[in-house]
Amino acid sequence: MKLFKFLVCIASLFLATFISPTTINGRFTVSNIDSSKLSVIVQINTNAGTDDLGGATIVFEFDTSALGFSNNPIKNVDYIFHNFCGGNYSPATVTRPMNNKIWVNIDLPFTHTNNGTVVTGSPGWIDVVTIYFDVINLSNTTTLSWNTSSLFWGIYDADNTTLWENGTFQDLIDFQLPVELISFTAKIVNENVRLDWITSTEVDNYGFDIERTSSLITPVQEWKKIGFVQGHGNSNSPKHYSFVDDDVIGGSKFKYRLKQIDTDGQFEYSETVEVDVMPAHFVLHQNYPNPFNPITNIGFQIANFGFVSLKVYDILGNEVATLLNENKPAGNYNVEFNAAGLPS
Repeated sequence: MKLFKFLVCIASLFLATFISPTTINGRFTVSNIDSSKLSVIVQINTNAGTDDLGGATIVFEFDTSALGFSNNPIKNVDYIFHNFCGGNYSPATVTRPMNNKIWVNIDLPFTHTNNGTVVTGSPGWIDVVTIYFDVINLSNTTTLSWNTSSLFWGIYDADNTTLWENGTFQDLIDFQLPVELISFTAKIVNENVRLDWITSTEVDNYGFDIERTSSLITPVQEWKKIGFVQGHGNSNSPKHYSFVDDDVIGGSKFKYRLKQIDTDGQFEYSETVEVDVMPAHFVLHQNYPNPFNPITNIGFQIANFGFVSLKVYDILGNEVATLLNENKPAGNYNVEFNAAGLPS
């Protein structure tokens, strides 16, 4: 009799160990962000190695002051499931039952022939679903927080009856939204071009390279860096910037763009702006530098399309070089003269 009781105790201990619930962990990972969309992946893993997950209702909250989400989310538009929809599963859905709450619903019907999706063990992570939020206020930070205490929360084993225990669920706290450019303009001021732009918010903004290209028809559009303006780093209030291009050469139509650079070296280009710089009359500028050895620059402007010939003569009136001999559109130009090999 004692031996029987002992065997029963061993069997009970083995059974208790076998049905012991798995510990589940979760985190949010930002997969993409721009001025209009924030894409967040919901990920999970377990503490006890791989295990089969059945049905689940995963609840989390988001900041409605910074982010928006559809009241009636559409699959593959507002969200995409990665490993928990199709196959042995009934439809997996994302819903928004309350203003600031999102439910991730995974439905696995209870049948003995059904198996759940294998969830990887820590430190690996498996993707559940990507949520596409609308960015509605870039001046705010945003927080995503798990609501594991919700009455509706539940993550089950593949038998759909064994409730997994909650482990560590990492909130996304005070996530800062990116540099948002809300205006970028160009205008003529005293035959120069003035650029003005405004940001509504900035995160790790090192600064802006200013780039320019001529609108003349060329085989390849070449962008040239013409200046740099320091950024404000991190800011949740509008910041105003300006830059004056006082060396507008190469034609009469120019395009400008900003190369916004983060402190870690990543960068993004703005939209382009175009401006007409139309000279009022013909001007041949003094060469610079002067004196020079052996290179100098000669600038000129023409008000209309026409044939341009630019020649250099010595003190006796002899032609020593032809620098330009072609048709040119109206605009401002600069030509380099290299006098190497010519007598002083």
